[in-house]
Amino acid sequence: MAALGSPEAAPGGPLGGSLGGSPGGSPGAEPDALSPDELQLLAKLEEQNRLLEADSKSLRSVNGSRRNSGSSLVSSSSASSNLGHLEEDTWILWGRIVNEWDEWRKKKEKLLKELIRKGIPHHFRAIVWQLLCSAAELPLKAQYSELLRRSSPCERLIRRDIARTYPEHDFFKGQDSLGQEVLFNVMKAYSLVDREVGYCQGSAFIVGLLLMQMPEEEAFSVFVRLMQEYRLRELFKPSMAELGLCIYQFEFLLQEQLPELNVHFRSQSFLTSMYASSWFLTLFLTTFPLPVATRVFDIFMYEGLEIVFRVGMALLQFNQAELVQLDMEGMSQYFQKVIPHQFDSCPDQLILRACQVKYNPRKMKRLEKEYAALKSKEMEEQIEIKRLRSENRLLKQRIETLEKESAALADRLIQGQVTRAQEAEENDVIRRELALVRQRCSSATESLRRAQSTIRELQGNPRLSEEFVAHLETELERSRLRESETLGALKEMQDKVLDMEKVCGGRWKEPRGLHGAVLGAQLRESQAQAELRALRQRVLHLETQGRIQQSVLGRAEQACAGLREQLRAAAAQSQGLQAQLSESHRKHHEAQCKSKEEVMAVRLREADSMAALAEMRQRVAELEIQREEGRLQGQLEHSDTARYIRHLQGHIRRLKAEVRLLRGPLSFGAVALGTRLGDEDSLGSSDEELPPPFALAPGDTGDTGDTGDSSDSEPEVAPTAP
Repeated sequence: MAALGSPEAAPGGPLGGSLGGSPGGSPGAEPDALSPDELQLLAKLEEQNRLLEADSKSLRSVNGSRRNSGSSLVSSSSASSNLGHLEEDTWILWGRIVNEWDEWRKKKEKLLKELIRKGIPHHFRAIVWQLLCSAAELPLKAQYSELLRRSSPCERLIRRDIARTYPEHDFFKGQDSLGQEVLFNVMKAYSLVDREVGYCQGSAFIVGLLLMQMPEEEAFSVFVRLMQEYRLRELFKPSMAELGLCIYQFEFLLQEQLPELNVHFRSQSFLTSMYASSWFLTLFLTTFPLPVATRVFDIFMYEGLEIVFRVGMALLQFNQAELVQLDMEGMSQYFQKVIPHQFDSCPDQLILRACQVKYNPRKMKRLEKEYAALKSKEMEEQIEIKRLRSENRLLKQRIETLEKESAALADRLIQGQVTRAQEAEENDVIRRELALVRQRCSSATESLRRAQSTIRELQGNPRLSEEFVAHLETELERSRLRESETLGALKEMQDKVLDMEKVCGGRWKEPRGLHGAVLGAQLRESQAQAELRALRQRVLHLETQGRIQQSVLGRAEQACAGLREQLRAAAAQSQGLQAQLSESHRKHHEAQCKSKEEVMAVRLREADSMAALAEMRQRVAELEIQREEGRLQGQLEHSDTARYIRHLQGHIRRLKAEVRLLRGPLSFGAVALGTRLGDEDSLGSSDEELPPPFALAPGDTGDTGDTGDSSDSEPEVAPTAP
């Protein structure tokens, strides 16, 4: 067989119909790509697939443990002899694909895509996944050991979430198991390579699936490639902007293909992110059992996130009738418990339905641009709103500041009034103290005057003068001399009496005259002694009076000096009080002036604030009007776009009709190609509208399966048209 247009490989044959007749699934565009042996092998595979679909006892994959050498999931199956032949043929085919990978990837891409959709044999998964993402060419693979020796800031988070990754799987079950350890190593190494993403919980499930198929170094390389080339890095960034885009595109597909279900979701406030976020973040690894999820992952490795959209839409189409009957809580339970196990026994049915879902990559690109423009506009609006809010906050702060200043000014005014009252009271106290000081000063002056007059009187008295004192001292000496003379005379008289008594011997009687003289002498003596005592007492009295007067004079002089000092202090205090009184009057006047100025400033600031607030409200109203005008203009442009798209679709249908008329049944390949174009026309009738700014490329019929098939087939017909 030189061409693939034979009945065994035609679009209506087993291979083309096994995946829903997808336009991209038929290799009819490559007539010289396969040898006759390969075509015969493919025919056998299709026959066995039909037997498997008819057999209720289809194979079930059983998860096994992973060996460190890189062996993948080990499954056992009870198969018949036909299945044994099929497995042997599959091994031969995939062995040839691996050995001739570059040739298959370049020249047999459509057939490779069909085989991957049918499922990669688990023994070949590790090597095929690495070949699909070119993981062997990753330079970071050589740095893996060095990365493990370094510490990562995400280690604590990774350790916390490891136990939640495939907790029922034998390879990851148990604390500090081999699976948990290698999973930790890969996640830690990537967190060091990509500091911006670091670690995200959903990525652990993808790495866990890779570790079930291959050693940790290869798993690390494949995961890095997935993050870099398959949009996963954008999904796992902290902002998760790519996840928002995927949700936006999925909502568009839901609204377009399942409008009734979309209306029901909206009526129940059942958001798309509530059930679809995990689909995009974990690639259905947390939704389906591992055999089904692995089949989806096989296709993801070749087609990217497109398979996530297809599988998600297939699930909603399959369960639409049940979902529209449930409320929000019922739908949540249905997504968690029913949907994950609907295709456990027949994953091929899920893949078949997913491949039949309409998916237009060009429309997805347009939606991506729309989402970017929408987000950009939202970002600008958010920036403008933040700016307005910041300005509003600043205005509020200014108003609060003005209010606080007004309150502070009022407090200062009240405080000024209180201060003035206190100053008035203090002035009264000072005045009273000043009057008291003046009274004391006048009293002290009067006392000083009296003391000075007393001193003058004392100084003017002749008895108390120094001459009088000297006279008294002279009289005292004279009195003492007379006393001594009297005592001497008395002693002489006593001696004479004794002598006379001794001479007379006691025989003579005393004459009366002598006795009288003696008595008179004694009397004079006693009188002299009395005078002497009186003189002594007088001298003592005079001395005492002199000392008293001297002490009185000293105290008077001290009192006079103290009164002079008090007078000076009172004068100084009076001057200070006068100065304080004048200063308080000055401060009171300044406070009144300042309060008037502050009141005027507050009123000016309030007027400015009101003007600024009015201006901000006017700007907000202008922005609202501009946004409404932009929305209305967008609606008008959309209506023009729809008319232009309908015009282009009519033109495309006319061109296709002309091409079919020009093509005739010249050869067997041409017949197959004509059949192919008929299929395209039947599919193109339900295609989505194309955006008017884009020109249609040759062969772009807007099909919802695999694009670019018409471009491959038209060069084959061009030479035979004449």
